[in-house]
Amino acid sequence: MKNMLWLFLGCCLLASCWDEGELTPTPEPELIYGKYTLPQGDHDYDDDIVEFYKQYTSLILYKFTAKDFGWSPAWNAAYDVSKDTAQDIESNVSKYYAPAADEQYVGEQLQLLYNKLFDYLSDELMHLLPQKILLCSTIEQVPVGLGYDPTPEERTFLNVYSGYYHIAISWGSAKILAMTAEERNQFKVDLCTTYFEVISSALERPQDFFLISTYTNDMAEGDIYAEGILDYNNRNSVDKDWFDYIKLAIENSIEDLEAEGGVLNPAVDVNNKIREKYTIMTNFFKDRYKFDIQAIGNDVER
Repeated sequence: MKNMLWLFLGCCLLASCWDEGELTPTPEPELIYGKYTLPQGDHDYDDDIVEFYKQYTSLILYKFTAKDFGWSPAWNAAYDVSKDTAQDIESNVSKYYAPAADEQYVGEQLQLLYNKLFDYLSDELMHLLPQKILLCSTIEQVPVGLGYDPTPEERTFLNVYSGYYHIAISWGSAKILAMTAEERNQFKVDLCTTYFEVISSALERPQDFFLISTYTNDMAEGDIYAEGILDYNNRNSVDKDWFDYIKLAIENSIEDLEAEGGVLNPAVDVNNKIREKYTIMTNFFKDRYKFDIQAIGNDVER
């Protein structure tokens, strides 16, 4: 037994002394998520995309496939003209046409993304970005099962789409050069709302916000503002009510909220409950996340 033990130890010693040769780096860049790596090209903006990934571990991609856009465990939401025009497909269903951005306009699209989302967020909130951000030339909601390829008039343009592990944004085409102020403002609202929907489960919430209103179905529609509820349909949901207040700050300037007819005006907010909940929400984001959510609504292009 002792001889066998010494033999075993000797083999271990030989193995540890084996010269495996000089280590050499792999010739290709390391993959990041699945098949993707960076940079995807050699444009001026590619270095910025690489640095963005290093800082926030979120991939900004302008080269991807329809499957990358549409895949989820349940189905593929990407529109396929060769399959989705068949009349035997379930009616009242939509898919999404979302080709990758024209690389000539990705620089402008990235600037739009910064101006209308990233520039508002604190560093902690930036680290909650989804795994991938897909830059599309357009995103169109397309009805399927019609027996033909729907016309442009039958499609619905979207600024933003939220997928299983990504956010996708439109305007990666020559159209971005002619965006109107109204279009840029709506893009901001859609993008910021989608972002907060995506990260909602990761955010903390102030418990005192939920102590002000009584959440019940037994409430008349005309009484919601007096109770501090913004949407009658959400009168019995603490989650939806909280998000209604997030959207309130994203969609409106403080001037509009306080003006005649605004929900923070005393003539509307008769019991001061909306103001109280709004103040708790905005102060919470400032204190906990170092983030001024009302700055989004206040930033209106003319």
